[in-house]
Amino acid sequence: MVDAEVDASVGGGYPATPKRRVGRPTTNTRDAARQFEEKDLAVKRMTRQATRTALNDDETEQATIAKKAVASGSDGKAMLQRVLELLDASRTEMKDMRQIITEQFETIKKQQKLIEELQQQGEDTKREVLDAREELRDAKDQLKQAVEQLEAITTRVAESPQPSYVDVARSPPSSQPSNIRTLSTGNTTPSNFTDTFYCTIDTSRVGNGENDQVTAGAIRSMAEEEIRAEQGQSNWRCRAVIKDSKKPNRVKIACRDEAEQNMVKRIVEAKLPPGARVLRDELYPVKVDHVNRTAVLDDSGDIRPGAAEAFGKVYLSKGSDAQRLLSEGFFYAGGESGFTGVFERRPRPDQC
Repeated sequence: MVDAEVDASVGGGYPATPKRRVGRPTTNTRDAARQFEEKDLAVKRMTRQATRTALNDDETEQATIAKKAVASGSDGKAMLQRVLELLDASRTEMKDMRQIITEQFETIKKQQKLIEELQQQGEDTKREVLDAREELRDAKDQLKQAVEQLEAITTRVAESPQPSYVDVARSPPSSQPSNIRTLSTGNTTPSNFTDTFYCTIDTSRVGNGENDQVTAGAIRSMAEEEIRAEQGQSNWRCRAVIKDSKKPNRVKIACRDEAEQNMVKRIVEAKLPPGARVLRDELYPVKVDHVNRTAVLDDSGDIRPGAAEAFGKVYLSKGSDAQRLLSEGFFYAGGESGFTGVFERRPRPDQC
């Protein structure tokens, strides 16, 4: 029917179909169509809602991720800034600690140096005390010997008879009575004629940088150390080491006998610093008076060989020999005897 109408409208050859009334759908049909439409709308609504929800969820998730990224970036910067601050603080603290440690090291070095100086001073003081004790002991011995010799001389002078006027008048002008000669002999200083053997060291030519090596304590330590090593005697000690009161540049080592004196001179002389030297043995010159000139000099004015040899023996190295020669009062020279006396050095006039 519909096709016939279409054909008629387009000018087909078929006759027009008569119009008929269109029937209304039934209620059931309308309900079914409405339910179908509602279902379709519900499906579309649910689809749109699901799509919208998915979009919202995606946007929310992206925003959350972005927020988290921003937050994590801020936290990282803050953490990095905090780490840098801690590093700066640690660096400053380490620098302060290093400065404190350096100052403590300097303080410790100064204290160690001070302790070493105090120890050295203590050792020097101890050595000086020992030297002073040795010098005091030696001085006591010398004083004791001087007292004994003085008592002996005093006793001998007291026992000798006093010269009378007749004895003095009878004696020739060129001679002296024996008791007067004894008195002149008694005027000698007893302490100058002790038999103590000395090794005398002259330090006047030592340089300023080596003065600490030529003190009495340093010379004592050097001599004892060398002699102990050579002789194998670990307990060997110097009898005494003293400084000459009249000549401060001279140090004397007192020896027990002549053999020890020679040993000390040999060892000490080899170990002394440059400028220091060991002097010759101290001699005791004795004066001989009233000897005939011809007994000493020949016709040409030269000293006779025998006289030179005889007078060369007058310089003695032992105080006891000098004391004995003075006590005897005579000295044989050239067939004659002269009077002995203490030799006194007299300054000579300066020549122009």
